Amino acid sequence: MTRFTRFSLITCLIFLSVNANAWRWQVPENDEVMISINNDRKEFVTSNTLNPNAIDIFVWNMYKGDMPDWKRDYENLTPKYDVLILQELWLDHKMLETFYEDKLFSYHMATSFIDTKKSDTPTGVGTAAKIEPLRTFWQRSHYREPFIKTPKMVLFTEYALEGTSKTLLTGNIHAINFVSSKKLRHQLKNVAKVFAAHDGPAVMAGDFNTWSKKKMKYLHEFAKDAGMTEVKFDNGHERMKTFGKYLDYIFVKGARVDDSHVFGNIEGSDHKAMSVKISVD
Repeated sequence: MTRFTRFSLITCLIFLSVNANAWRWQVPENDEVMISINNDRKEFVTSNTLNPNAIDIFVWNMYKGDMPDWKRDYENLTPKYDVLILQELWLDHKMLETFYEDKLFSYHMATSFIDTKKSDTPTGVGTAAKIEPLRTFWQRSHYREPFIKTPKMVLFTEYALEGTSKTLLTGNIHAINFVSSKKLRHQLKNVAKVFAAHDGPAVMAGDFNTWSKKKMKYLHEFAKDAGMTEVKFDNGHERMKTFGKYLDYIFVKGARVDDSHVFGNIEGSDHKAMSVKISVD
């Protein structure tokens, strides 16, 4: 059997195996995408606005909480922040319990798909904050990832700022993966339109899955179209790489970056968490 024949056979077996179980990954209907946790926290909430002079934001692809140290790292790192922009939420018992026990934050999650073989567990992107958002909305990727045929989500949340009618818009992305660069570009183009239209400060962050030169090109194109600037880190080299390219980024618009950091020493995920402190004039 030649090397090509073996490769073709293995590929076919993988394809047949995945497609035989394709039913297990269910994409929710539009009215079932959003999941909210800890929204009724009146006794814990002291303000309904963010302080525009100091907004601390934490960003992390959490690898579905699958690492042994995830819960420890999450509970140690997050309390000091105002907004958490999180990817790869996996609402199994462990993660749900962690979120419900956390009275500092309310959580809003946009579901990418539900795994029917894992107790109907939803997964997606989630943004949490110490105040309730003025609104939340989402974009589902037009294209789907191969084999399992699931989309990826972008979640937008908008927050009131003290002393101004302008609002902070945040975007949370776990970009479509294992697809052509043109398909990623299509998703980023749609995201850029939202930020270009927002008259106020904005933060876009997450896992962009930019693991090729062309995908990096389209990421820079996104920043230009959205009117956003990439946040730089003194220790940015500690972020996760695939094929020598960084995957995780933070972009800002209409705000000053006062501090930024990559948590290169944590072990609670395959990705390293990032933070940024911004202020708005």
